[in-house]
Amino acid sequence: MVGITQVFYYSLFLLSPFCVIAGMLFTLIAKDESFLSDKNRVDAIYAWESAGSMMGGIILNFVLIWYFKTFESLYILMAIGVFVTLYLAVKTNHTFISGILIFVFLAFNFLYFQNDLDKSVRELSFPNQEIQFVKDTPFGVLAITKHAEQTNYYENNVLMASSGDVTVKEEAAHFPMVQYDNPKNVLVLSGIITGILDEIVKHPVQRIDYVDVNPWVIKIAKDFFEIDSMKPVHIIKDDPIRYLKSVDQKYDVVIINLPKPSTIQFNRFYSQEFFLLLKNHLTPNAVISFSMPSSSNYLNEEARNLLSILNKTLKTAFDHVMILPGSEDYILASDKELTYQITEQIAAKNILTQYVNDYYFDDDLLKSRSQLIMGQLTDDVPLNKSYNPVCYQSQIKLWLSHFDVNYWLPALIILLFSGFFFIRASDVNKGVFAAGFAGTSIEFVLLLVFQVIYGYVYVVAGMFIMIFMGGLAVGAYYTPKVFKTIDRKLFSRILLFIALFVFVLPAIFILLKNIYLPAVVIFITFFLLLAFISISTGVVFSMATRLGHNDHGVIASNVYGLDLLGAAAGALLFAIYLVPVAGFLWSVVITGVLNLFVAGWVWVKK
Repeated sequence: MVGITQVFYYSLFLLSPFCVIAGMLFTLIAKDESFLSDKNRVDAIYAWESAGSMMGGIILNFVLIWYFKTFESLYILMAIGVFVTLYLAVKTNHTFISGILIFVFLAFNFLYFQNDLDKSVRELSFPNQEIQFVKDTPFGVLAITKHAEQTNYYENNVLMASSGDVTVKEEAAHFPMVQYDNPKNVLVLSGIITGILDEIVKHPVQRIDYVDVNPWVIKIAKDFFEIDSMKPVHIIKDDPIRYLKSVDQKYDVVIINLPKPSTIQFNRFYSQEFFLLLKNHLTPNAVISFSMPSSSNYLNEEARNLLSILNKTLKTAFDHVMILPGSEDYILASDKELTYQITEQIAAKNILTQYVNDYYFDDDLLKSRSQLIMGQLTDDVPLNKSYNPVCYQSQIKLWLSHFDVNYWLPALIILLFSGFFFIRASDVNKGVFAAGFAGTSIEFVLLLVFQVIYGYVYVVAGMFIMIFMGGLAVGAYYTPKVFKTIDRKLFSRILLFIALFVFVLPAIFILLKNIYLPAVVIFITFFLLLAFISISTGVVFSMATRLGHNDHGVIASNVYGLDLLGAAAGALLFAIYLVPVAGFLWSVVITGVLNLFVAGWVWVKK
C-alpha cells in the first residue's frame, strides 16, 4: 500500500522541476515585458498565462485524454513546447540554443519511435504478467493482465477482480440476495468486472439494472464477460444519483459496488441523502448492501469510527442494519429483520455456489463474528451527509493508520509553511494570498456541490477548470482598463466583496439542494458562480501588481508566489481538513472569514 510519504516524494520528484521552472519563467517574462514596454505588464502576463492554462485544459479534456495514450500526449505537448522555444530562439538569434534543441528533440524522437514507452511503463506496473488490454480513459487507466491461467482486472493499478476469485462475487451477491424472498428487480451500482452479475442471475430475477458512469468499464464487460447474453441485464451509462432522480423504478435488492468513501466524490454514495434517495426506489422490505475493507474480528479506532458512522447513517433510513464479515465487511440494511442463515437460505433456494455454502461457511460462526463487530460500534458519532462528509475523513484516517502518521501532522506542516510567508508578506500580498485561498477553495466546493446536486459528469469537471482559468485571465487583463485609479481602499473593497460572496454561498447551496431546477439552470448557475469567484481573484492579482512599488520582477515574484501559495494551501486544507471536519457550509464560511479579516487589515493599514 502506498503511503503519504511516498506520495509526497513522488509528487515532489515529478512536479517540482516543471513548477520551479514555470515560476521562474513567469517572473522573468513579466520583468522583461515590463522593461521593454516601459510600464507594469505583470498582470497582462498573468492573464496570458491563465489563458494558456485554459487552452491547455481544453486540449487535454476534449482531445488528448480521449484519443491519445499518456506518452503520446506528452510527446505532443513536448513537440509544441520545442517548436515555440525554437521559434523564439531563432527570432532572438540564439542559434546555439536552437542547435542544441534540435539535436535533443531528434534524439528523443529516435528513442520515442523505437520504443513503446506506454507499454514499457505498464509492464513495470504489472511485473510477471502479460498485458492483454490497456486503455487510458477520462476516469483512469483500465488494464487487463494474465498470469498463468488467471486473468486480472485493474483500474488505476488497483486490482478490481481476478478470474479465479469466486469469494468476492459470491459474497457480494448472495449475502443480500438471500435476504429477500424471490427478488425480481435488482439494482447494481458499478462492479461489473467482478463477475457479480453471474451470481445474481442464479436467482429467479426478472430484471437487473446495472448503472455505471464509466462507459469503458461497460465495454470491457461486454468484450470479456459476454453480458449481452444475460437477458435480464439492462446496462445504464449514467451517474447513479442522476439515474435515481430520473426514474420511478422500484427494486427488491440494491447492491452498491462503488469505491469506498476515500474521496469526497464517492462519499456522497454513503450519505444520509443517498440512502433516503435509495429508499424511495425500494419495495417494502427491500435490502441494500455495500462493503468496507475487512476488519477481521478486531476494530481499531479508525475502522470502528467508520463503521459506526455508516451504521448510524443507515439507521436514519432503515430499521435494521447488519454487518457480515467475509473477505470484506458487508453492510446490509432493510426495514425487515435480516438473517444470518446465509448458507441455509442458499440451500433452500437450491442455488449452486462454489464458496458460499455449508461446506465452507458456518452460519452460527458468521452470526457470532457479526455480533462481535456490531457490539464494538458506538452511536457517539456524527451522521455522514453530502454537505458534511465525515466518512471521507474517517477513510483518510483509516488509510493513515497503516503508516503511523498523525492525521493532523500534514495540516500543521501546511499551516507553518504558508503561515511563515503570509506573515512576512506585505499587506497587499496578504490579500493576494487570501484571494488565492478563496479562489481555489470555492472552485473545489462548487465542483463537489454540483456533483451532489446533479451527479458526476467528467466533461463538466474539465469545464469547471477551464472557466476558472478563463475567469482569472479576464479579471487580470481587464482590471486596468475598467479601473483607471487603483488604491488600497479599492483593493480592500474587492476583498470584502469576495468575502460577502462567499458568505452567501451556503444559502445558495441549501436552496439548490432543496428545490428542483432543470439541468440547464443548474449548469448556468454553477458556471456563473465559478466565473464570479475566478474573475474576482484575477482582479485582486492585477490590483496587487499595480499597488507594488518595487522592481517589476520583485512585484511579479512576490504577488505570483503568494497567489500560488494561497491556492495550494486552500486546495490542501479545504479538501483534506476543512470539508471533512466542518462540512461544506462551515468550510465556506471559514474561507469568507479569512478574506473578511484580510480586507479589514488592508483597510485599517491604508
